[in-house]
Amino acid sequence: MSLDSTIHAKAVELAKLSYEMTAAAGSGHPTTAASLAHLVTVLMYQHMRYEPSNPGHVCSDRLVLSEGHAVPIVYAAAADLGIAIGTDKTSLKPMTREDAMTLRAMHSPIDGHPNPVEGFPFFDTATGSLGQGLSHAAGLAAAAKVDGLDKRIFCIIGDGESREGQIWEALDFIIDHNLAAVCPIFNCNVWAQSDKVAQGQTADALAGKLDAFGFNAIVIDGHAPAQIIEALSKHAQREHDPEARPVAIVAKTVKGWGSPSQQGDGHHGKPATGDDLAKAIDELGATGRSMGATADTSLKIGLMSPNKPKAPEKKAALNFTDACKTFGWEKLIAGGTCATRRAYGVALRALGHANGSVVALDAGG
Repeated sequence: MSLDSTIHAKAVELAKLSYEMTAAAGSGHPTTAASLAHLVTVLMYQHMRYEPSNPGHVCSDRLVLSEGHAVPIVYAAAADLGIAIGTDKTSLKPMTREDAMTLRAMHSPIDGHPNPVEGFPFFDTATGSLGQGLSHAAGLAAAAKVDGLDKRIFCIIGDGESREGQIWEALDFIIDHNLAAVCPIFNCNVWAQSDKVAQGQTADALAGKLDAFGFNAIVIDGHAPAQIIEALSKHAQREHDPEARPVAIVAKTVKGWGSPSQQGDGHHGKPATGDDLAKAIDELGATGRSMGATADTSLKIGLMSPNKPKAPEKKAALNFTDACKTFGWEKLIAGGTCATRRAYGVALRALGHANGSVVALDAGG
């Protein structure tokens, strides 16, 4: 029994539940979810290091779903794995299939887009306003770097979404700050909301752009388990080779994978109901059988690193005058005045020497 067949079986199972929960909600994006069935299966069952009972653990790997409308596929996996949900950290409970079927219901923690505030702490930030997720991932990686954590940050981005300029600003930031822990994954399923993506957002075009930015862009079949595993392994290896280029994955996928009647134009954001739902479920089953999908118990989630970093040493902060003397800026005192930004810089430097947790972000004009 091969790992491929097991992953295919799980991908079919998760895609089916994605269709069922969006049908129950009367809204959602099951075809986009299905395009991520294999990527999410490999990530959440085989590759990521995290604890289902404590999804917000400081040391766990993180997943940022920038194309947040595809979230049903993540919910499907969470329901199967029993990932903890709830707004009160002291009384989290394992997510169930019944929880999944409350998708988009009022007061349900299973929101229409990723939303930790509503009770899904597997995610760190709310996403779905397209173009913002990779910036979130870069921030998580920058914070982990400061804290000395070796966790990895996976960010799934839609091909149509990649037209947003913020995606490329984030890629620039990742390169500039050598945030190798970030793994951008572009879900290239060809179809945007109402038409095919533009030429600049095709898989080959994205790979070329990523290469120009300085990434090692790995183009894969997003429904081929072995290719997904190999690409993710290359990203893991890059973290230990500072001379290698950062890795980004460009996955060629099928919107509505596994269900031919749900593919092509006209299905974005449209749940299948009635006969259409029954047909989609049947087709997914047939697709699984044609691929030799066989379920077993060999899929195991990764073990998270149990080692927490030591808390940074804290010292008393220098006052402004002493800070200027310490950093060789006595002329500022002698002059009696200084620019606001210079005084701000002195204060930040003094705080940084006092507490290693202080981080300053600068947005130049």
